Amino acid sequence: MINNKKGVSLIVLVITIIIMIILAGAIILTLNNSGVIDRAEEAKEASDRATLKEAVNISYGEWVLATEMDGETKSADEYIKEKLKDQGFSDEDLGLIYISDAGKISIVTVPEGFTVSDIEGENTIPEGLVIYEGMEKVSTDADAKTTRNQFVWVPVDISEFERTAWSNNAPTSGLSSSYTEPYSYDTLITETNDLTGEYAEYKKMKASVEKYGGFYIGRYEAGSETERTDVANGTTNMVVKQDAYVYNYVGWGPSMTSASGDITYSSKNQGKGAVELSRNLYKSSTSVKSTLIYSVQWDAVLRFIADDKHNVNDSTSWGNYINNPDRTSVSPNIPAKTGAHENWKAKNIYDLAGNVLEWTMEADSSDGRVYRGGYDSATGSHYPASCRYSNSPFLCYRHYGFRSALYVV
Repeated sequence: MINNKKGVSLIVLVITIIIMIILAGAIILTLNNSGVIDRAEEAKEASDRATLKEAVNISYGEWVLATEMDGETKSADEYIKEKLKDQGFSDEDLGLIYISDAGKISIVTVPEGFTVSDIEGENTIPEGLVIYEGMEKVSTDADAKTTRNQFVWVPVDISEFERTAWSNNAPTSGLSSSYTEPYSYDTLITETNDLTGEYAEYKKMKASVEKYGGFYIGRYEAGSETERTDVANGTTNMVVKQDAYVYNYVGWGPSMTSASGDITYSSKNQGKGAVELSRNLYKSSTSVKSTLIYSVQWDAVLRFIADDKHNVNDSTSWGNYINNPDRTSVSPNIPAKTGAHENWKAKNIYDLAGNVLEWTMEADSSDGRVYRGGYDSATGSHYPASCRYSNSPFLCYRHYGFRSALYVV
């Protein structure tokens, strides 16, 4: 009888353990389905980000004192990163932050499904930090540039996040009262009658930029895996990769008040417009939202890249224009394929100047959508990177293209 009781106890113990395992699994599954685990991970990421930012702020105060009292000659960025490294922060952490001498802090958030480049010149914010689609590390550009979508982080001071009227030396760079973003020139589209979805999208995008300190811009103009011509193309497969056919012969959308559906131009079906294509690029992602670039983002990019080598009011020297000497090296591809020349980039962003005009979400009056950046048959002084022109949203020409942006969610 004693042996029999011991056997029963052992069986009960085994059964109890099995039940506990099943219950534990059910609890974990329930927590995961309810989002508790996801929220816990998000909270940890937010905590890590807050810790890093706090360490940066403290070190920045030390740099200010060292500069004023001890004649410190290192930049704020260099000084603070040395301090953070001494505190145990990794090189990967340090690559995701940038601090200006004025104290502006940018900390990159890498969205799920992307990885930061390990290639020298592509993994720091000042040079233009590049993320590649996919989790596989990128340590050489042998294939990655042409096989994986890429985006560049643009740091933003939210107090400066506004559309900009550039130099009067560029005749097309002005910002007249007829330009609106989101479109609000008349009552066709309002915040309560958001026909194209741009009011809600703009609000979410701006909130993300303020929260995360920046956004991502397509490293290249939108590309197509097959060449587009003036005949009926329909919708072709869009990519953000180097050496793709530029995605031209594309309109903004079917009309000022419609961003969805195929565009019929000159009795030819040219497929979906730039707005819908951009939104569909990462439609299923839970970490980022893809949009057609807004003009406020375009102007933020120009402030980020402008320097002695990249004049945004006369972009002849660094863009695919009729008067650029590098044109002969990419002939006969006019417009050139995406990322065709290394001299036509700034902060790892290619073809902001020249090649094709790029649709944006900005509107002009009640009958035009704004495009930026110039094109291959123009000059860099008349159509610089900062230029603003507009036309009917359904027009599909050889020199009309677009570029997508991402904001973190």
